Amino acid sequence: MNKLFQVLKKVLKVLTIVAVLLVVLAYITDTTYLFKGVRTVYFRGNKDVTIYDFTVQDTRIIKANNPQPWELHEKYNTVELSKDILAHHSEKGSLAFLIIKDGKILNENYFNEGGKDHLSALWSITKTYTSFLVLKAVEDGLIESVDDPVKKYVPEWNVEQRDTLTIRHLASMNTGLFWDEGSRSPFSLIAKLNFYDDLETYTLNELYAIGTPGKQQYYNSGGTQLLGTILHRVLKEKTITNYLEEKFWNPLGYEYDGKFILDSEEYGNEKTYGGLVSTARDVARLGQLINNNGVWKGQQILSDSELDLIKSLPYNNKTYNYGLWSDTYNGERFYCQAGLKGQLCISLPKHGLVITRLGHNTTKKDDMEDVAPDAKRYIKEALRILEELEL
Repeated sequence: MNKLFQVLKKVLKVLTIVAVLLVVLAYITDTTYLFKGVRTVYFRGNKDVTIYDFTVQDTRIIKANNPQPWELHEKYNTVELSKDILAHHSEKGSLAFLIIKDGKILNENYFNEGGKDHLSALWSITKTYTSFLVLKAVEDGLIESVDDPVKKYVPEWNVEQRDTLTIRHLASMNTGLFWDEGSRSPFSLIAKLNFYDDLETYTLNELYAIGTPGKQQYYNSGGTQLLGTILHRVLKEKTITNYLEEKFWNPLGYEYDGKFILDSEEYGNEKTYGGLVSTARDVARLGQLINNNGVWKGQQILSDSELDLIKSLPYNNKTYNYGLWSDTYNGERFYCQAGLKGQLCISLPKHGLVITRLGHNTTKKDDMEDVAPDAKRYIKEALRILEELEL
């Protein structure tokens, strides 16, 4: 028994030494974020990030101080979803699927644990909000222009490019900066971005140039986090969360408190590339604002010039405008806020439609620069319902 105790004691000592060495090595190589990643994902029984990671992350509450419930359409839920779309929602683990017609909820379906007040991570739908908040900062005189050079606001950023990188480049996914959005390596830039404790330091140290700004559309979450660094600096004492409440959450009458995921409690930087948490009903509001040409209940939230910027493809981009995806369906332009795992808010202005879908999984893209494949599937279903109702 005594010999066994001595063996266990030696094993424990070796394991302790190994653990200490691993921690020291992680600090030396700046990979301590891996511990947070393991704790957030694997210790919760998952193999990848999820729409519920926010439940174990540091967050800041977005207060809904001016709730304005949606009106229900006179033909609310009078047409059932097709068997094909129901099978799709089942396969992909959908939580919510909403169709709004002319500012009123026409069709509303929840699945699994989903519901009207159910909070879900929006992931990269956050990029649209971040890009739009930059426009409000220009309007408020905090930023002179979206064509300002990035280094005007982060002068210590040491990246050099042949042409000047601007705020517009960052918001339009045409930066000439290296990125690896689709990588599943725990040592990739996207993995580090997800779990790093200080995202301002991250954006200043990890992004580097491989091309010319404005030359090629290339999806880049790190670039949107750099927009967050700029916002954080120009807002000074006000948080990005406060600014979001002031400029969109309360003017648009969000019904429910949301959350903004932070890098850490210590640094308190909002994850502006993908940290918003909200409900399906509230996600639809920004989509409706786009359909309303920037007007909400008589108040001009986005100006005509801002809408022109948001709705136009810049540079040689094929699918990404300013903070917003876009494509055509049967020759008609639609706009799309999109996030990981198939979080979607689609605006189809010609038909007065806003379509919101939240859930666990989605159809995989063949190309990172493509619009989410499921977007057109959802538009098809919405138009089928309109046709059946003769709307």
